[in-house]
Amino acid sequence: MKRDGLLFMFIISFCRWVCYFFYLNVMWAACTLLGGIIFGIAPSTVALFSVARRTCLGEEEVKVFRTFWKSYRKEFFKANGLGLSLIGFGLLWYFNLNFFRSFDGTLFTAMNVFMMVTGIVFIFMLLYIFPTYVHYRMKLFQYIKYSIALSFLNTANVLLIIISLLAAYYFFISFPGFIPICGVSLLAQINMWLVYQSLKKMQVEKAAGHSYEHAPA
Repeated sequence: MKRDGLLFMFIISFCRWVCYFFYLNVMWAACTLLGGIIFGIAPSTVALFSVARRTCLGEEEVKVFRTFWKSYRKEFFKANGLGLSLIGFGLLWYFNLNFFRSFDGTLFTAMNVFMMVTGIVFIFMLLYIFPTYVHYRMKLFQYIKYSIALSFLNTANVLLIIISLLAAYYFFISFPGFIPICGVSLLAQINMWLVYQSLKKMQVEKAAGHSYEHAPA
C-alpha cells in the first residue's frame, strides 16, 4: 500500500510538472506572437524566467498566468531594449567575423582570434543575462556587465549549464514531439535553476562593489 501511495504521488507530481511546462510553453509562444515575434520574444522570455525564478525560490503554488502576464506588461519596453541590443550585437559580431575571415594576413588572423574570444564572452553572458535580469534590479546595460562578471566568476557552473542545455537539446532532437510541450520552458527552468544555485552561494553585491536590489519574490 505504501509503495502504491508513493507511485500515485509520483504520477501526480509528474503530471503537475508536465502541465506547468506546457502552460509556460504556450504562454511564451502566444505572447511572442502577440508582440509580432520581433518585439515579443524578449519580454516573453523575461516573463518566462520570472515564473521560473519563483519556482526556484520554492513557491509551492506559483500563479503562472498572473506572474507571466504582469512581468510581460511591466518589462515590455525595457526587455525589448535588452533583446534588441543583444540581437544587434550578435548580428554585428557575425558580420565582422565573416568579414575578417575573408582576408589573409597577421592582422586579420589576430582579429579573427579577437572575434572568437568575443563570441565566447557573449555566449557566457547570454547564459546569465535573463536569470540576472529577473533576480536583480539594475539599469539596462548593468545587466550585461554584471552577467559577464558572474559568468566568469562561475566558469564551472557555466560549463554545467552548457552540458545540461546540450543534453536537453539532444533529447528534443531525439524526441521532437516534446518540443511543443516543454521545448522552451524546460530549457529556461534548467538555466534559471543552475544560475540561481550560483547566485545563492555568492555574495554578488560585495564582488561587484554595489548593493543591488533583489526583484520582489
